[in-house]
Amino acid sequence: MPLPETRDPSTLIPSAPVRPILLTGATGFLGGHYLLRRITWPGDVYALVRGDSPDQARARLYAHLADCAASYGLALPKAMLDARLKVLIGDITHPRCGIDADTIAQLRAAGLRETWHCAASLKFEDRHRQEIIAHNVEGTGNMLALFHALAEGNTAGAPAEFVHVSTAYSVGKAQGQIEEERHSLDREYNNVYEESKNFAENRVIEFCESQGLSFRILRPTVVMGPRASHHSGTTRFGVYGFTKEVRRLRETLLKLKHRLELEGDEHATANLTPVDECVYDMLQLGAQGFGEQRYFHLSNPEGVAMPKLIGMIDQKTGVDRLAFVSKKSADPSPLQDLFDERTRFYSGYYNADKRFKRRALPQPQLDWDDVDRYLSSFLDELDKEKVGGGFRMQIVSMSDGANLKVFSCGNPTLPPLILANAYGMPAEFMWPLAQRLQNDFHVVTWECRWVPNIEVPFDLEACGSIQHARDLVDIQRALDLGPVGVAGWSSGAQIVLRAMSAFPDAIRAGVLLNPGVSIRPSESVRVTRFEAGIRSLFDKIAGNHRMAEKYCELIYGAGGADAGDNKMLSSILTSTDPYLMYMTSLPFRNAESLFRYANMMRTLFGEREDAWTHDVTQPVVVHVAGNDVVTHPDIGKALCDGLRHGSLHFDESGDHFGHYYDQSIADLLRGHLLPRLQQAA
Repeated sequence: MPLPETRDPSTLIPSAPVRPILLTGATGFLGGHYLLRRITWPGDVYALVRGDSPDQARARLYAHLADCAASYGLALPKAMLDARLKVLIGDITHPRCGIDADTIAQLRAAGLRETWHCAASLKFEDRHRQEIIAHNVEGTGNMLALFHALAEGNTAGAPAEFVHVSTAYSVGKAQGQIEEERHSLDREYNNVYEESKNFAENRVIEFCESQGLSFRILRPTVVMGPRASHHSGTTRFGVYGFTKEVRRLRETLLKLKHRLELEGDEHATANLTPVDECVYDMLQLGAQGFGEQRYFHLSNPEGVAMPKLIGMIDQKTGVDRLAFVSKKSADPSPLQDLFDERTRFYSGYYNADKRFKRRALPQPQLDWDDVDRYLSSFLDELDKEKVGGGFRMQIVSMSDGANLKVFSCGNPTLPPLILANAYGMPAEFMWPLAQRLQNDFHVVTWECRWVPNIEVPFDLEACGSIQHARDLVDIQRALDLGPVGVAGWSSGAQIVLRAMSAFPDAIRAGVLLNPGVSIRPSESVRVTRFEAGIRSLFDKIAGNHRMAEKYCELIYGAGGADAGDNKMLSSILTSTDPYLMYMTSLPFRNAESLFRYANMMRTLFGEREDAWTHDVTQPVVVHVAGNDVVTHPDIGKALCDGLRHGSLHFDESGDHFGHYYDQSIADLLRGHLLPRLQQAA
């Protein structure tokens, strides 16, 4: 197969040494690929990187660059990086990015005049609005303050230049021809990500104009992996994100009795730009100069047709259930609602017909053969990804002979920490938290029997929390962990409480995250609409397998559905984080798993009213969140009141999935559990 047409970045390498630059976002997708090519130029690059130390930050950056290089079939250019890359420990969310006055003086003395700001949060949901604004708008403000400090006192040499890498979609919902010009703030956006990027652009413009400093705004479109190889190049956003969502839901979607409808304009397009072509544009601007132009589209000449792109993703993932329509049918099924929530970010582009004007010479045109190769290569990559995130997996036999999947990470010589996942959830749900803790703990978790571990025969009469508590202790003994720290999330909190009360010598201390336990609702203990819904639903399902079959049929679009049941199912399936739905919807994928899950949860809700708190003697921290729509903070507060040595941690702005997203949850566990485990060692 002939190699695709690409422009050669080596032709842009200057023959003479160039001035150093400051770069942010080097551990991200576009920034990493840019650094991989820019480091071949004779001259230093100062990369601003978060980290505990320069060595740790450099190692993390090298690991990412090695992945970027591998996507071209190249080795990491370690000798060049060692010679030319200077790593600065910093954070764009801190004033002047945490760079002190002495370092600023050293950077000035080195002749640093040019800043390339690639760092950004790619999150888009309103629930992350505060974080998105903090990174994309306030973070840009902090970078501008650092840029200004570097530029101060310069009376000779090249003018200071702030190069801000934004997105072509900062234009929001505007259609038609999009000019290379400033975008006003007064416009509609598809999501908070677009809004934040336009606000950041305008902050750059206003700051630099007020200070007499030069700026450039670069606007890439939807960035794909390298065209030279058609690998993803480390990204999981854009087309890749949508493809991954469809593939993750494949098992569920294949059971549909009808097609899922994506409502959009038949003329909608997506402008896809390969990362190597995008980087070539950036390098060319750096080599040849920006001239008088301030705004630049890093875009392909023509976009690809959105309906055909959706159809190709549908076909290549093997789903064959997606239909691109101009108007949706009335009364959508619960699964249609779930899919709409799951892919809400992408739906904003189903009507997009944008043509990005570009004054620079065009990139080579991407064609449908390229798209086909990109999708095939990406699906191959997904097939090779590790199950359960980056955990090590092993099969461990329980005392009753059941075999469970046990997952671990971190050095086995470190203090042991067992994470009790929520009932029915895959181990992958614990991976982000475990990853943040693996340098301090030997982290262990498991997939609980019955659901998702459907291979273990279900015992309707003995599906209470004591069995999962025994499994926790069986795992501790099988792995010879000794006394452990434990943390339980959601219904996993009930497992932790039961284990601490029944096996006190096995556990030193515990943390309960957003607990969903058997404490009864009352005038002083409220429950969320979600919990009220699942209590009602599971009461209907738990006593009758046929009811589980009925509700699965409703989920997958069988006719004759009651409007009230449809509304309740839609509410339950869509009440959780859209990004995590493929995991949270796992127990609903077939009648057997739903029947088991309903009985497990109904049994949990019917267990001891104090959730065994009165029997727990170990110190416990209870974490609750003000925006938790799954388990009400009142549950955790009442639980804490019942503990002998309980302390409450209330995050007013947090939600049910903080353990998945939020570094502060790992810090909470580390601060409470590590000293107690170290004292016991």
